[in-house]
Amino acid sequence: MNRDLKYWKEAATVILTSGIRNCFVDKGSTSTQGCQPPHSVSKQETDVIHSWLEMPVFDYAVLMLQRSAKSSFLPHAQVFPGGTVSSSDFSSEWIQMFQPFCKPPNFKLGTVRQTSKRAPTLAMDRRKLGSEIPGEVAFRICAIRETFEESGILLVKPNTPETCLSSQGAIKLPQYDQKELANWKPLVQKNAANFIKLCKQLDCIPNIWALKEWSNWLTPTYMKRKRFDTAFFICCLQEIPFTMQDGHETVSYNWMSPSDFIEGYNLGKFYFAPPQWYELSRLCQLPRFQDLQQFCHHRALEGCERWLPIHLLASDGYAILYPGDELYPEDPDYTGEKEMNFTSSKTLEQLRLEVTRLHRMELRDQYFTLYVNIEPQYKHLKPLIMNTIVSSHL
Repeated sequence: MNRDLKYWKEAATVILTSGIRNCFVDKGSTSTQGCQPPHSVSKQETDVIHSWLEMPVFDYAVLMLQRSAKSSFLPHAQVFPGGTVSSSDFSSEWIQMFQPFCKPPNFKLGTVRQTSKRAPTLAMDRRKLGSEIPGEVAFRICAIRETFEESGILLVKPNTPETCLSSQGAIKLPQYDQKELANWKPLVQKNAANFIKLCKQLDCIPNIWALKEWSNWLTPTYMKRKRFDTAFFICCLQEIPFTMQDGHETVSYNWMSPSDFIEGYNLGKFYFAPPQWYELSRLCQLPRFQDLQQFCHHRALEGCERWLPIHLLASDGYAILYPGDELYPEDPDYTGEKEMNFTSSKTLEQLRLEVTRLHRMELRDQYFTLYVNIEPQYKHLKPLIMNTIVSSHL
């Protein structure tokens, strides 16, 4: 057993993107099937803020689901589809199902170049924990299963000899009878092992090759009641598939551009936690879907490291520190057994001006601002810097 599971649960999520074709969104809808250019907002007088007037039109959309008000973790929040890992995601039955196309230990995913600081949840040898399925495979299966449970979207490949495992661009999903999928959905929600039966029945396999490694976020230590070590993947689809919320964990869905989501947050329409905001801000750097696909493909094997946000309470607000910031601890205690959050009598500005390396989010006077002046590791994207009104949920 993974000894770290006494501190958190393991989870996986997928940033699901899709190309759009000349379709626009009703901004009042909760079930959008396209995107429209972001509305303009007034430009703030600071050099760290980009005007919405400078934001280009996106030709792709991102799927986010709204969590139920009854959810014990992040109620009402907009999240990417995903959830906690099940033991069935590590089942040896998957080896038999993948056998015609690939086999352990790598399952033809390719070898990640950086290993010294790679996220432990993906890098650890799962054979020592009794599983022949590596974490980078099981977590992809988890993200695919949870996406089906929460949205009805089935990210699979037909189990046929001519199946190609490489996914260099946006993928086209196979078509299945929606009534049959609707019948399977509650069965998989009730028992994750039924996802294996679903794939056998439909003669398909999870398309793990379409999910590219993106990031790894560990819930901050101050949230001791519920913490998750979550692997983030990204997947590009050729077109928006039939989508439906599950009515239990998720109550609505939206296909919108990254900039529209952030604008909706500013207008009070949406709430999402800092990791989702950070990842949407990264995507804002690539408004063209072709560029996003190429970027995901070229950095697919660069890997990622675990990010544990650290809270810094100042006299006029607080900051969230990320790895690379000058005040971020060199050897953070991920377990939370040691106090990792800091308090200072200085202001946020004073603390910022005392250092040269910045990778933090500051929250003050109903706004949060991201400060990043370091280059991202592993050939990743910097987030697009914008001032954002803080939701009352934070």
